Amino acid sequence: MYLGFQGLRVLALLLPLGAAQVLGRAIGRLGYWLLPGQRRLTLAHLERAFGASLEPGRRARIARGVFENLGQNIMEWLLLPKLSQQALQRQVACEGLEHLREALRKGNGVIGLTAHFGNWELIPLYLSSLGFEGAVLARRLRYPEYESFLVTLRAQRGVPTLARGSVKEVAKVLRANHIVGMLPDQDIDSLEGIFVDFFGHPAYTPVGPAALSIMTGAPIVPCFLLREAGDYRLIIEPPVPMPQTNDRAQAIRELTQAWSRVVESYLRRAPDHWVWMHRRWKTQLSTVTQAPRFSQAPRPLPVLTGLLIAGCWLLAATLTGCGKPNASAAGAKPAAGRTAETSSNPDANQEMSGFTLTGYEEDGTKRWELTGSGASMDGQLVSIQHPDGIGYDSQRTAWLTASAAEVDQATRHVRMEHDVTIHTSDGLWFTSPILHWIPDQDQMATDQSVRIETDHMLLRGRGARGRTNLKLAVIERDIEMVLNPSDQDLPRPGPKQVKITCDGPLSFDYQNHIATFEQNVHVKDPSGDLYSDKLVAYLDETTHTIRYAEATGHVRIHQNQNTAHSERAIYEPAIGKITLVGRPSLLVYPNEGGSQEATMSFGGLVDETSSRKATPDAATTD
Repeated sequence: MYLGFQGLRVLALLLPLGAAQVLGRAIGRLGYWLLPGQRRLTLAHLERAFGASLEPGRRARIARGVFENLGQNIMEWLLLPKLSQQALQRQVACEGLEHLREALRKGNGVIGLTAHFGNWELIPLYLSSLGFEGAVLARRLRYPEYESFLVTLRAQRGVPTLARGSVKEVAKVLRANHIVGMLPDQDIDSLEGIFVDFFGHPAYTPVGPAALSIMTGAPIVPCFLLREAGDYRLIIEPPVPMPQTNDRAQAIRELTQAWSRVVESYLRRAPDHWVWMHRRWKTQLSTVTQAPRFSQAPRPLPVLTGLLIAGCWLLAATLTGCGKPNASAAGAKPAAGRTAETSSNPDANQEMSGFTLTGYEEDGTKRWELTGSGASMDGQLVSIQHPDGIGYDSQRTAWLTASAAEVDQATRHVRMEHDVTIHTSDGLWFTSPILHWIPDQDQMATDQSVRIETDHMLLRGRGARGRTNLKLAVIERDIEMVLNPSDQDLPRPGPKQVKITCDGPLSFDYQNHIATFEQNVHVKDPSGDLYSDKLVAYLDETTHTIRYAEATGHVRIHQNQNTAHSERAIYEPAIGKITLVGRPSLLVYPNEGGSQEATMSFGGLVDETSSRKATPDAATTD
């Protein structure tokens, strides 16, 4: 099939655009008949979304159009290398470009949100041809040669591809006031998400765009590319309004629902433009069952050419790339909360209307408890619906919730997934897509993205382990903390937000109110940037925000053109003060006026000297 793919690429480059589009639609129509599993899913999902308002004949025509659109997409992607920027601009008519420019004027970057709709790959390439800069966030595809082709295609037009989970890279693009393209319109259970309304049904939806927008201030700007008589129309919507609430969880929910409504409006406008074979509602709030497998396509008729076979294979690769591979195909065990493969023993599975599991201390006091609204048992594994867990502690109680869980009765290890939350009695919120809980040892761990929130702090990272009640916790990598001191804690004027990033790990000792950031630590304060190898922060016992922090190892501070180096520094974020300890070295640049006497003003520190370098015993910046 690899040779067929390469042959199709060569053919596409030999054809004019119109002929390639005709061939692509023919491939799509052929795929409609040769891929019965995807055809049935497309028809079923159209019926679920539109109900009786879409009569069967119209539904079948839309389903064929879905396949034809994807076949046309494939041929257009294959011939893009020969299409100049000017030719691409002639093919695309754009509406709403002023919304994008106005959003970028705010300086926080833009989250360009679209769906697997129309020819979505053309959007970043077209915007790049107009001079906009940015990147697209994409997940790995199941076919390496196909993925390599798309990544190279984007890169040749100046659009880098960021892998899913690249938090630091995404934040860097937004800090540069560029655009990050996202397609969050699918049910991907490995991503952190929530249930929002989509065509009148609850749909598990990634919270990434909303959480990133709230954290960085980058507005979400929806963009959609529609087909019009052989050409395209790009419509750029106004930014999705930011919810007016101080409750982050509520803001994320409202913002996710808001952009989902915009996506739905375009699917209603042009239903044949979207990938309806994707299992958008496979994750359910109540009963979660294993998603149906795609049927194998029958062999094409002998009279079909090898290029059409390659085209159908590429179409199948595109379609199945939109869904999650079957667990059985990957050799993986069924996901938590999903019904396992049917056993040959009819008595293997037992259904229960409720579930409770409890652990006790040696003195008989209750240590932890796990309940569920329903459960099914297969051997020693119990799949639980709507699990609720409690970890009891004399000083700090933790409540755990999720949409589904799986319990190994032999080890009493619990795997929780979908909307996993730990909420402690003193106001800490921990969320992750998947969490492994060992209640007898009071331990939790995950290798997924994590978020920890208080009223004055937001912490994001990837991978975590520690105590269930979060007395002790380690965030493994890609750490970013955003501090938002309250007004009474912030006497100085100007921006309030302080960000701390590091490569990790970040160790939290909430019992002693200490947090330790390690490797490539960067504190971005409105008064300047602090860099160090290590930062030990001492937390406020009530708000869990940083009272002060000690930076060590290659400490340096940048403010405007001035740089200070020291052995150690004390940072007080509430007042924006940094004190250099030891023998600081200040690198002072002269004024722009060219005066022989250089005046260095570094926050509250003013050092007037005719020398370009001074070495006092201590220095303070605030």
